[in-house]
Amino acid sequence: MKKEAIIAIVFGIVLGGLVAVFILAKNKESQMDKNKTMTSSITITPKAALDMSSCPLEIENPQDREIVEEKEVTIKGKATKDSLIIIESSVDYKVIKNEKETFEVDFILALGENNIKVTAYSKDTQSKIQEKELKVYYLDEQL
Repeated sequence: MKKEAIIAIVFGIVLGGLVAVFILAKNKESQMDKNKTMTSSITITPKAALDMSSCPLEIENPQDREIVEEKEVTIKGKATKDSLIIIESSVDYKVIKNEKETFEVDFILALGENNIKVTAYSKDTQSKIQEKELKVYYLDEQL
């Protein structure tokens, strides 16, 4: 090879290395700028408020693993006042607003095992979502 070609190859490799180092340094610098700095001036004050108005979700009727002989069952229970209650299964679903602490809903069942999920969303956004699951068996006596 000629002397000029070797000098050009070496010069190209050195110049490429310098450009690569420069790009990596700028990339790291821009990533550091994107990160937010932590300040120690923020103080967290814990809130310890006990809300006695909230009522845990309870299902009084039907009982879990109950066997019924009718296609429709009445679901009765208690939940926090003004909460949104969603009752769902593979066959039916109901959405109600609980105006009192008790609720009562007629719910359709499928023949056999019914997995029913009851979820209560409190009006207070700080309260956690409450869920209960029941299994109710509908067996037709004519079979």
